[in-house]
Amino acid sequence: MVTLHFTDMAALRRSVDIKGVLHSATVEEIEAAEAAHLVDGMPFILGTDASYDHNLNLFLRSCPTMGVRSFNSLRSYARDLVIWIRFLEERREGKSIWVADRDDIAAFYQARRMSQTLHRISAATWNRSLAALDKFYGWALEQGFVRSRPFTYRQIPVPTRAGSSFVGEANCAREPGARHGKMRFLSVDRYLLFRDVGLRGRLPDGREDLSWQGRNGERNALFAELLITTGLRLQEGSSLLAPELPDHSAGHGSVSIRLAAAIAKGNKGRDVWLPRRILKRLHEYIALERSNILARDRSRRSKPRISDPIMVVAAGRRSATIANGSGSGRARFDLLSPWERARLVDERTEKPLSLWLKEGGTAMSMPAWEVIFRRASERCQRFGIDLDVTPHVLRHSFAVHMLALLLREQIGWVIQDRSDQSMAAYRRLIGDPLRILQRMMGHSRIESTYIYLDHLDDAQALVDAAVEQWGLETASPKVIS
Repeated sequence: MVTLHFTDMAALRRSVDIKGVLHSATVEEIEAAEAAHLVDGMPFILGTDASYDHNLNLFLRSCPTMGVRSFNSLRSYARDLVIWIRFLEERREGKSIWVADRDDIAAFYQARRMSQTLHRISAATWNRSLAALDKFYGWALEQGFVRSRPFTYRQIPVPTRAGSSFVGEANCAREPGARHGKMRFLSVDRYLLFRDVGLRGRLPDGREDLSWQGRNGERNALFAELLITTGLRLQEGSSLLAPELPDHSAGHGSVSIRLAAAIAKGNKGRDVWLPRRILKRLHEYIALERSNILARDRSRRSKPRISDPIMVVAAGRRSATIANGSGSGRARFDLLSPWERARLVDERTEKPLSLWLKEGGTAMSMPAWEVIFRRASERCQRFGIDLDVTPHVLRHSFAVHMLALLLREQIGWVIQDRSDQSMAAYRRLIGDPLRILQRMMGHSRIESTYIYLDHLDDAQALVDAAVEQWGLETASPKVIS
């Protein structure tokens, strides 16, 4: 069966025991792999016989230069390709992906959209899969790997902002009536249920569940608090480093921290407003729970568990001095990928720099967080609480509630404004909150946050008031029923 894998550069230097025989890459193989400039986390596909199709995987490596830079999007593209290849092998007599035609697409549509209910996918999922295949075959045609694309297209006029238009093409296999997946978000009460029952292991009435055998419940709950009070994406929140956190100081409002570009979607760093109470709890987590994880791990081992660690001589909030064979050099955190961050280790203490650690002292991965959220949702469901929460649901929850709070704050400002500048008041009422939310969410396009007004300055006092209020609402003790 065709399989999907992800590049792990640290594995190059590890030995593998296969049926009692130890296998290791040669020095030449390691040097060749490093010279190819492979990237940690990059997906690649192996054939049924474990063969590596260079042209197929070249497409995945080329995606970042074609506008697909998010590793989550790359994974989705790779998974869609794998599903297509498996379909061709199993249902189309082993046909190669390079010679598929319109009949194969028609059969694929029949299998995916018109099969039995349990196996049928939604129109939106079909369109997402179709977009990946369309981009693949468009690229393959340009490269000369295929003679034609296995789709039928129709021409459509595409309007421009200047009022003119040009002729584009639409894939006829696309479902025109597909609806985008319904955006899911949580009310404060339902979020507290998920946090306390699902992640912390309490009973629905708020009492401790003596039978619960979960671990690191407070760490998991704090991670959820971070996501829902900041709107961070899973990759962004899970890739934070302990040295990046500012010092905790007393006061109200929020603290601005700079999110590194290398862990943000589209490689676009931004300022994130962190409620001071969350910052305080993060420092408490570092001092207590995180330290206990490291102490337990150190008592059980004699060597670091992190493969191919990047040794850090000294670390500040924005950069670190990295040791190498010829000495040391300064590296900006802004340029370090999530996989490089997971390998950062303090040379003196042998402690990792990653903020979120799992048992064993290594960095928490995105798949590990997804498993935790899935298990927490399943625990809620066992108590009859209909919750299915992912990290991205918390991001949506932040956006919905923050927008409401920003508008509420802004309405108060406009009511107090007794001037006759009604247009300026209108722009402040509608424009500023949405613009601020766009920046807080890290959306590259204004349409993603449904904004239609142009550049407006951030109002820090407004953001502080809304962030603090939302943070207090999620922290408020409520009786769970």
